[in-house]
Amino acid sequence: MGNTSRNRNRSSQSLSERYGEAPDKAQQLRTTFVVLVFLCAFCVVSLRLIQLHLSPHHLLNDQEIRHIGKIILDQPRGEIIDRHGVVLATDKDIPSLWADPGDIDNPEAIADILVPRLNLSRDVILGKLSKTYADGREKKFIWIERYLKDTPPEVLEDIETLTEGKVVVRNEPMRFYPQHDTASHLLGFVNKEGVGSEGVERAFNDYLKSEPGEYAARKDSRRRLLESQTLKFNAPTGGDSIQLTIDTQIQEALESALDLRIEERQAKRAMGILMNPHTGEIIALANRPAYDPNEYNAYDATLRKNSAIFDVFEPGSTFKMVTAAAALEHKIITPETVIDCENGYFNPYGHTITDHTPMAEAPFTLCFAKSSNIATIKVAALLGPERMEQWINRFGFGQRTGGNFSTNESRGIFRPMNEWSRLSMGSLPIGHEIAVTMPQLVRAYAAIANGGYLVEPYYVERAIARDGTTVYQHERKEAQRILSEDTARTMQWLCEQVVLTGSGKMAQIENYRVGGKTGTAEKPGKSGYSKKLNMALFAGFAPIKDPQIVAVIVVDEPVLYPRFGGYVCGPVFKQVVEKALILQQVPVDPVPRELLAGDGILNEGDLLFTRLSESESLAIEESLDDLLEPLDSLELVARNGDSILGVQGLPDFRGMTKQQVKKELWDLGIPWDPRGAGWVISQHPLPGTALTDVALCSLEFGNRVAAPHIDMAAAEPASG
Repeated sequence: MGNTSRNRNRSSQSLSERYGEAPDKAQQLRTTFVVLVFLCAFCVVSLRLIQLHLSPHHLLNDQEIRHIGKIILDQPRGEIIDRHGVVLATDKDIPSLWADPGDIDNPEAIADILVPRLNLSRDVILGKLSKTYADGREKKFIWIERYLKDTPPEVLEDIETLTEGKVVVRNEPMRFYPQHDTASHLLGFVNKEGVGSEGVERAFNDYLKSEPGEYAARKDSRRRLLESQTLKFNAPTGGDSIQLTIDTQIQEALESALDLRIEERQAKRAMGILMNPHTGEIIALANRPAYDPNEYNAYDATLRKNSAIFDVFEPGSTFKMVTAAAALEHKIITPETVIDCENGYFNPYGHTITDHTPMAEAPFTLCFAKSSNIATIKVAALLGPERMEQWINRFGFGQRTGGNFSTNESRGIFRPMNEWSRLSMGSLPIGHEIAVTMPQLVRAYAAIANGGYLVEPYYVERAIARDGTTVYQHERKEAQRILSEDTARTMQWLCEQVVLTGSGKMAQIENYRVGGKTGTAEKPGKSGYSKKLNMALFAGFAPIKDPQIVAVIVVDEPVLYPRFGGYVCGPVFKQVVEKALILQQVPVDPVPRELLAGDGILNEGDLLFTRLSESESLAIEESLDDLLEPLDSLELVARNGDSILGVQGLPDFRGMTKQQVKKELWDLGIPWDPRGAGWVISQHPLPGTALTDVALCSLEFGNRVAAPHIDMAAAEPASG
């Protein structure tokens, strides 16, 4: 037993000497931990190997990354074209230089190449070529210099060659306006970041902008991308073209005419708008002076503002159309209604109203043609403030016109009736105490031109994708009728008299009959209205037979006299509208030759009532006495009207020439209807008829020798 025990102890001792002592618990824990660490590492490596096996294009290391190249695929921004396809805005490829700092081992050598060729600061170039940003992030792409439009191509090729392709030339799209300042306020511009700013560029930026694509591939030893080793391709999207309704030729004609008028009248600025009165299509819209959107940064921001949409102004006498149309629609007056214009001075509401052309009693046609403030205020008094407010709203003043203008256009300024003062009914009817925009005013006159409908102006027709499909189409809203056709035609005729015999003669077009209204609005000064600053206006349409163009011309603060709307703006309207009608091949509609004097201009008083056809003329449904009923203490004419200018009864015109009769009737304010040539051989009504009973004097001219003799003593006055 003892030997056996000794042998065991001896054996244990020899094993201990050979292999050491058995591990204790602490050693066992450490061993287990190490095994687990190695096991986790093995799992990670195994998973990584599986990932690399299943994704062969996955990048293995930083060195592999350097052999992968990426290109951003830019697509040009959509073009803007006019109604005939003339390009107004497009993208132009401009070279730029870029590099991957990780590819450049010697920035100093690269800087030596770039500095003399690009005239750049060495420190700036070295700063760009540093491999990391300030926060430690590695740079993958940097622009060395962009939009090198003035650098010769051979210099750029030199740079690529000398840098062994480490500095790369890349063409970037840059917005370009080939027509320069043409329609610049309507177009807007694109800033350096490629974002549309103002105008169409901004309003339709979502259609015009393009989203870049991406192309990635392996690079060869010369850093060129290998198409056969393409790793990724995403095509660019967007870039729709926008087609406008404007006509570039007419737009340029309008701008040239406005520029010339500014120079001739030493004016501050000018605006104009031409529109199709039936559809609402804007054919031209201009603000002058203008700016070149190619160099937009060189111009003050105020000059880039589209004043024709944003700015408001008092419409002056062009607003009298609203008063006249409302009174005609309610049958309060007719064109023949005689109104006492008080010889040019009137104080109905505690404020003196004056007329530029003083008159006594005259038919409304003449009052409108001569732009009588007094007659207009008297007619408005018959309407009353409630109906006056209703009709101002009905014509769309104080509201945005909608369409493409809805996000930019001002509402104008028009206070509700409960905020009117005691002077408002002496101001609003003649275009004061209200401010309008160009689209509002042209739309109002379009309602006269198109037969009584309020249309929605617009200037963008459609957006066209690159595959030719239409992705946006302007939807014309149903036009709202605000006037009867008879009233609209009567207003057309009244507006024609303004051009033929009144304040709008300078707007006459030789081969087209024109209707319109002049306006001269004094501008607010420090204390009331300024006598030195005014805004001249003309609003009109042509041809009368079937109006195809309605236009508003505004010249702000003309210095040289005369500064009236007809004189300042009429010639611009004539020049531009005539060209527009010819370009659109509108059939001629000349003024009848019998209406024209030898100089081709209709003299004052000549055939004042060259009316519509008999079937279209308006019947007088109310007697003159009914119309003379005063309202707001105002009367159209004095009641003791047997004598006008001291004349008792209608004179005997027999034996007189046309010129003699014309002068007599003009002084009396009576319209006439002459027939034939020579001397007066008969007249109706007969001589001696009470002047208040004479709405129209019909005269027959012939050979004086053959004229019958009438005993005036035996003649009985007619009743009218």
